[in-house]
Amino acid sequence: MKSFDKVWFSAKELEELDLPDLPKQATNITRKALKELWIKRDAVGVKGGGNEYHITSLPRKAQEALGFKSGINAIKDSIVREITPEEQNKGSELSGTVLNNIISMIDSFASIKVSAGFGSFNEGVTKPDGQEPYADSLLHTLGVNAKKCAVFWASGDSMYPTIDNGDQLLVDLSRNEIRGDNNIYIVQNGDSVWVKRVKLLWDGVELISDNREEYELIKITADQAQNLQIIGQVVHIGHSLV
Repeated sequence: MKSFDKVWFSAKELEELDLPDLPKQATNITRKALKELWIKRDAVGVKGGGNEYHITSLPRKAQEALGFKSGINAIKDSIVREITPEEQNKGSELSGTVLNNIISMIDSFASIKVSAGFGSFNEGVTKPDGQEPYADSLLHTLGVNAKKCAVFWASGDSMYPTIDNGDQLLVDLSRNEIRGDNNIYIVQNGDSVWVKRVKLLWDGVELISDNREEYELIKITADQAQNLQIIGQVVHIGHSLV
């Protein structure tokens, strides 16, 4: 499919397009948008008002179904179309400023399947294999710095129902110390990378799965824990509602 020129969509339009990884009804699409803090604007030329959502906020498969060329280029194009000719004559500085206030591109590591038991990660050494767009409004709400974050994908169902297989995980790499707060972390021990709740004990560490019916906790002794690396804390989970 050719790249889409249209980059703003109402929930009703998305319902009619019947895109993959999106709820089937407009009301549920709106709920998903509110929960995930999608980039939005007041609907243009629509009787009764409402919101329109930017294509970069949609799940990746939905973007691809629309023939989306690339997150960063589509945002630039839509911003340039919406500013006045006089503003465009000032050059790219204005559109770049507006762009930087909307979205940040965060390094991603699709080749590392978290909790699948293989693939190692070393911050500053392991090279990212892509980037994912995140709304600055969401990052501000989460209280994180885009430059200190990374994106991973979950593999398996050990953290179900909190995390599903294939969910996108936004991880704050600066939060790499165990604080006994029952939060979810990406941890590495040797060549294994897991997403788990981490409980600090006087004689070691417990890695706890939310799917406790099928997965027992992993007990790591104090000696073994010397090789345990806390990569960062999971601060946002992106998954489909359908």
